[in-house]
Amino acid sequence: MTARLGIPPSQSTPSSDPNRQQILPLPDGPVREFETRWAEERWLREAMSDWRPPKRGKATPENQLFIERFIARRELIHRRLAEGFKFHGGNIGGRWREPFLEQGLRSDASHVLRRIVQLTPRQSEMQVGRSKDVMSNTDAKILGLDEPWIVLNREVRGAFRIDLDHTFPSWAALQYEFEQLRLPCLPHVVVGFEDDDGRIERPHAIYLLPYNQGTWFSNDTRCRRDIMSFWRGVHAGITKALLPLGADPGALSNAMRFKNPLSPFWSIAIWNETTFPNLSEWGDWVDTRANRRTMIRESASMLAGTDRKASNVLFATFQAWTYETLKALHRAESVDYLEAIRTGDRDALAQQLFEALVPRASESAEHPKQAQAILYRVVDYAATRWAPDLCKPDKTRDSGACANEVVDVQGVSARQAIGAHYTHGLRRSRSAEVVREAIEEGQASGETVTVAGIARRTGLDRKTVRTNWPAGTTR
Repeated sequence: MTARLGIPPSQSTPSSDPNRQQILPLPDGPVREFETRWAEERWLREAMSDWRPPKRGKATPENQLFIERFIARRELIHRRLAEGFKFHGGNIGGRWREPFLEQGLRSDASHVLRRIVQLTPRQSEMQVGRSKDVMSNTDAKILGLDEPWIVLNREVRGAFRIDLDHTFPSWAALQYEFEQLRLPCLPHVVVGFEDDDGRIERPHAIYLLPYNQGTWFSNDTRCRRDIMSFWRGVHAGITKALLPLGADPGALSNAMRFKNPLSPFWSIAIWNETTFPNLSEWGDWVDTRANRRTMIRESASMLAGTDRKASNVLFATFQAWTYETLKALHRAESVDYLEAIRTGDRDALAQQLFEALVPRASESAEHPKQAQAILYRVVDYAATRWAPDLCKPDKTRDSGACANEVVDVQGVSARQAIGAHYTHGLRRSRSAEVVREAIEEGQASGETVTVAGIARRTGLDRKTVRTNWPAGTTR
């Protein structure tokens, strides 16, 4: 099943009848359980739709505003259900969209889309947006579900989203690519922008867990950390399996923000409405110990189309530049940087880094577009991992102690060896000083000075005490 992007108002789609009942055989298990519960709740909503609470007197100036907002919201919901979703044209996610009309609710058409509705939080906690960078609340859940970006329930996670950074020739071509992978099932729904030539740009592939088998994420002491880690491991493993299709490992840092398949702004393809592997079953199919840093490197190499050795050189270089830039922004107290840190907007931080470094990265490589692709991965990873506390000076370290000795030394390993030799000598001299002071204190108090006694007094092991025992002192 494929739903195309919303069509012009002159070619509206047939409206769905809210009273229509489809009697279809349902498979046993979670699908039947969910659809039964959905039908019960829908019947209850329809039965209560005409009920009005008894009047409690005239409105007061204090509550008049809330009453007017309630009436306006109810009118908007009524128009949305009766007339459909009408867009008058505008910029969505950095792309101009022409006016269109889409009638009905997409959730009427598919069990999978109804599951997406179930996985969204209640209206008071919903986060939606018309760009992936700016999220806001909504007045009504049914209206919020039309927005192109949505954050699913973070506390009970029942879905995996994989962000594919490729453009595919068609839905059929994309489905063929998925069928070649060693995974237990096709995605339940894929959502993305379909252009006039039928190409699918940067889609999100969404896999759902069985109904009522979501993973609980909380600071509550009853919440199992091992299960949360396993969920993250499965998500990383699916991402690793989809690296050949352009899967973005950086998207793991914001796992619950989706391109909304319920939104009329996107085209969708539903390929699987029956098979829902649980966490344990996924664990048998994917590498749950996938290393995110390694995946970032592999993804950068694939995205750039370079061999791994050349990609690793650029990756390491760009990573050093990125962290240097982050430290400089922090020390300069850049307004945009501080705002991104304050609001937790790591996408905005990544954008700042990319814009700052893309000229330098493009000039440093033989193929600028490939360098930009690697830089995109590097800044995305660094922005999500950056901790401003790293800029605080460590008073216990003397970072310039070996500056004169390494000034003419080439190679990181050689410099590290000199630093390690210096650190070892410094630790030994400190241990010798501690042993000497402990011996003097013991002798002053009239104790018999022994290696074991000094070890107990200082907390050092006997070998260290014996090595640093002053010459000429009896044991």
